[in-house]
Amino acid sequence: MNIIGEFFAKIGSWFHNPKVEAVFNSLATIVTVAEPIVADIAALTPNKTVQEITAAYTKYAVPVSLQITTDPTSTGNALLNLATAVVNKNLKNPAATSLVNTAVQIAVTAAKAGAVPTPTPVPGA
Repeated sequence: MNIIGEFFAKIGSWFHNPKVEAVFNSLATIVTVAEPIVADIAALTPNKTVQEITAAYTKYAVPVSLQITTDPTSTGNALLNLATAVVNKNLKNPAATSLVNTAVQIAVTAAKAGAVPTPTPVPGA
């Protein structure tokens, strides 16, 4: 079992509510979709410049819906919004934005810890 699976196994054991377990199962599935997307976006935006972020939006054909500035909060929000949109497009059944955001943030944390493999081609990208 990978580190993310172990994480969800530990967290899931704390809850025995079927609805909570269903959310965790959905989240675990979404994280597996998010991992290669997050890795690819990170590779496209190593310096997190406005130009790199805009190019990543263009690659994934996601419209830029906010003004991106050099402020770290702005670039972080832009990257989260991009990853969320791309992940949702790659899910069989689109999920709630809050759930996808959480999955993306878990994938980012795993990537920073070195737990995410190198980027692989993303379907439709």
